[in-house]
Parts: sequence; structure tokens; C-alpha cells
Amino acid sequence: MKIIHFLFLFVLSVNSYSNQEILTLGFGSCLHQDRSMAILKTIEKKELDLFMFIGDNVYGDQEDGELDKLIRTYKQQYNNLENFLKNVRTEFIWDDHDFGINDGGSNYRYKDRAKELFLETWKIPSNDPRRLRDGLYFDKMIKKNGLKVHLIFLDNRSFKSEWKLTDEFNKEGKERYVKDFDPEKTLLGKKQWQWLKDKLNEDSDIKIILSSLQILSLGHGWESWDKLPLERERLFNLIDESNVSNLFILSGDRHRGGFYRFKTNDNNNIFEFTSSSLNLPIPFNTEEKGPLRIGSTYRKANFGVVRIFEDKVVMELTSHKGKVVNSLSLEIN
Repeated sequence: MKIIHFLFLFVLSVNSYSNQEILTLGFGSCLHQDRSMAILKTIEKKELDLFMFIGDNVYGDQEDGELDKLIRTYKQQYNNLENFLKNVRTEFIWDDHDFGINDGGSNYRYKDRAKELFLETWKIPSNDPRRLRDGLYFDKMIKKNGLKVHLIFLDNRSFKSEWKLTDEFNKEGKERYVKDFDPEKTLLGKKQWQWLKDKLNEDSDIKIILSSLQILSLGHGWESWDKLPLERERLFNLIDESNVSNLFILSGDRHRGGFYRFKTNDNNNIFEFTSSSLNLPIPFNTEEKGPLRIGSTYRKANFGVVRIFEDKVVMELTSHKGKVVNSLSLEIN
């Protein structure tokens, strides 16, 4: 019995070592500058390798599109985050409320100045590609313990065409916008699409696409990739053509957190993890129809944690107090 016990402990220790956590990422969205920042302390305690703010990092948009509020709120939010930024490595991408106009896109007249404000506030280096081209899309390759994790941050604002307005305002499933099959409309724009194609073909073990807007979610009439179905289908086809096996999507925007799954035409499983919001939950949010959703959504303040191991990825939807309220564990090839 002693020998068997020893062997059991040996096997257990080997398995534990081979499955050590290699990389821990965090992300979140929808951080209002006038509300409590207590969740940031909870995030700090997670000792993440990187935390990613993926949109609505301030609420500075105005109906008239003017920038005076955005200028003021960017300054206020940086002061709110100053200590956090000293203690946690971060990356940022924007959505509409830190773009300058609600649900805005390529026709926003102040988008170039809004971009400058973003770059200045988050102190993006002068030699960063985002300063040398239109838009704020970028990527980051993290190499750790022999594993290459490729983070691809999409810009869903700078090149986006106008949404098609609903014909039944506030009706469930058609609240603001409906599907638009116009082939001339785009989410990413020509140059960003080519860039994304190139990035998907770069060698890596895991690819994570960060999109401020949900890609897989169906059953609601708010902003999402589903409102431009041809763009959504183009993305899935591009994933199939690139033969990417370990690909995950992180998204925000919706003031709810949850998991989604979709199988492409080539039988590639795509999983999306939505986390929103960091400090602006919407109490009257009701559950949405979700044919691609895994389980229910969580509608209180939350952030996401992605734990990457040698053989699996564990996604944890985490409450503002640090409790895991929902999780998904996926094997990787």
C-alpha cells in the first residue's frame, strides 16, 4: 500500500506540474468615470499578466458629437485609473462611448480627434502602429513557457457603416437595429480586413480576437456583428481559410456576461466570452433569446479572467467581489 500511495502522489505531482497555469489574462468593458472603482482592487488581487479594457472605457459621448465631454471624461478616468495602471499591465481598445458618439462609426466627423485623445490618454508610444495608420486596431504576441498567444484587437468604430434602423422600436429582438444585407456595408473596412487576414495566418498556439461588439450573440436588436450578417459570415470564412484551431473571442458592450458557441462550415468550434460591465450594471436587463448562448447571462458588475494552461483554456466570469459566477473549460490542440 505504501508503494501504491507513493506512485499515486508521484503521478499527481507530475500531472500538476504539466498542467501549471502558463498565462492569466483579464478583460472587461463599460467603466463609467462617475461610479465606484472598487472592482479595480478586486482585479489587482488576481495578479494577472495583462488586463484588457475592450471598450466604453469612459462615457464621454454626446448626442451632438461634440468633444468637450469626451476631453473632460478622459482626463477624469485617467486620474481614476492612475494607481491601477502602475500596478497592472494593460491594453485598451475603444467602443462608442469612448469614441465620442453613441453607436457611432465611420461618418463621425470628430473621429480623428477622438483617436488622438485615446492615444494621448492611454499613453500609446509614438512608434506604435496605431499612430501611423487610420483606426486603432493592433495585435500583441505573448510568448511564455514555449507558448505563443496572439491577441488581435479589432476596431469596430473607425470604419463601421451605419446600422439599419428597426421598424419596430423597442420590440424584443428588434430593439434598435435589424439585419442589413447590403454588400457595400462594412464593420472593419478594407485595410483592417486585409490586416486581420494576415494576422490570422501568423504562427501561434492560441489566437484571441478582442471585439468590443459581440460576434456570436443572436436574439437581440442592439449593436452586434449579427446586424451585418455578410461581415459576420466573412469572418467565419476567414477563420476556416486560415485553419485556426485554437481561436477564442472576447467581447463586451452588452452590460451582461456570458458564453457563446458557434460551429463554422468547416466544423471549427468558435467560443465567445462576453464580459460587461465593470461598474455600470443595468438592473432592468432581462434575459435575451440566445440560440448560441451556453447557459444564462450574468447581469451584475463583472470582469473576465482567461487562464491558459498547456492543454486547456479556462474562462471565468467573475463578480465585482472576485467570485467566479460562471466558467467554461476548453481543451486546446
